[in-house]
Amino acid sequence: LNPSISYYSTHPINNHAAVNTHWAFFKELITRNVKKNPFLYFQDEKVNKLLAPVFNAGDSTTYFLRQDVEDINVVLIVLESFTADLVHALTGEKGITPNFEKWIKQGVLFDEVYAASDRSDKGIIAVFSAFPSQGDESIIKYIPKHEKLFGLPQVFEDLGYSNSFYYGGQSEFYNFKSYMLSHGMHRVVDQKDFKPSEVKSSWGVYDGLTFQRYLKDLNREPTPFFSSLFTLSNHEPFELDGVYKFGEKTNADKFKSTAYYTDSVINDFIEEAKKSSWYDNTLFVFIADHGHRLPASKWSVNNPERYHIPLLFYGNLIEEQWKGKRVSKIANQTDLAATLLHQMGLPSHDFPWSRNIMGNNYKPLAFFATKDVIGIHTDRQSISFDSSIGKISEVKNKTFTESKNQELLDTLKAYYQKVYTQFLVY
Repeated sequence: LNPSISYYSTHPINNHAAVNTHWAFFKELITRNVKKNPFLYFQDEKVNKLLAPVFNAGDSTTYFLRQDVEDINVVLIVLESFTADLVHALTGEKGITPNFEKWIKQGVLFDEVYAASDRSDKGIIAVFSAFPSQGDESIIKYIPKHEKLFGLPQVFEDLGYSNSFYYGGQSEFYNFKSYMLSHGMHRVVDQKDFKPSEVKSSWGVYDGLTFQRYLKDLNREPTPFFSSLFTLSNHEPFELDGVYKFGEKTNADKFKSTAYYTDSVINDFIEEAKKSSWYDNTLFVFIADHGHRLPASKWSVNNPERYHIPLLFYGNLIEEQWKGKRVSKIANQTDLAATLLHQMGLPSHDFPWSRNIMGNNYKPLAFFATKDVIGIHTDRQSISFDSSIGKISEVKNKTFTESKNQELLDTLKAYYQKVYTQFLVY
């Protein structure tokens, strides 16, 4: 059972009352063992000293977004498993996502962004709350904890925006529904809002139908709005109700085909949206929830390329001189929040783990974490550390000195020590 099923209100007290108290008591007993930090390496003073230069992105910002427009609408598209290997402009083969390639020429592409982890539950938290992965744990599972995070929708709610979240599957999955409703989303539209005959895939409604509903609703949405859609068709088992562009002989073929499909239906959405009154005043943001081993099947969980994802800002609000530009700074998925807010002239202090990529003092590096592996990636070195055995599992640049490697390793350990400490505090 998932407590998210009981959530129906944007007011936490109403949702808490709706959850069965006996069930909640026994769940608390089961999860009470989440008390120990597996990443304890240093005293707090040293942790803060190691991380100070990481989070000092500077006071000034380079703007690619027009600064003469008020009440900007934001459409945030979170792309399921949309690894960089699906995009030719990044590391992928040509022809898988032709429309995304087209939007790149009219937008601003951040081509060195890395996901927080390798799962959707962690990606959603990284995107909306800018909170890093917690190793083997996942804060979205614990409603009392994730309610203490701040979320992007709350920023816009405080500004009087109308907020909504769309997902073609069951929004109770991974507690998405409870998270969204408790973090400023006024409306969650999911599988239950479609006819049973429209639920044709293992995960729910195909992306094409979800985007059709999305456009219809946005055309009636009060402005300004902050709205997000999380795609699902590019998830295992990679099902399509039609032609597989790259065949279906292998999982890699099916993966590329579902990515091609999602790319095509988003293009249909964009082209129709251009006819709407709200389009010219809307910023579109595309980011993946995580990377994937497919289609290349060559990146282990120790390799940062496993987490390499696209981040694209698109729309008529991009300054003309910036359209088609690439920002080649190594960054984290968690840095989206601060970067977006600073472009809109808004403060980002509620997201302490997020860094403004366009800040004048931004330090290019990224962190990633899975069940056992934590990693750090810079422009000159990448180090992965297997926390289950307490040893380095991969070093990319063999010419780096031992002292330089140790410095990076200490920063990596300090980062996840502080992340997990904060997770426990919540």
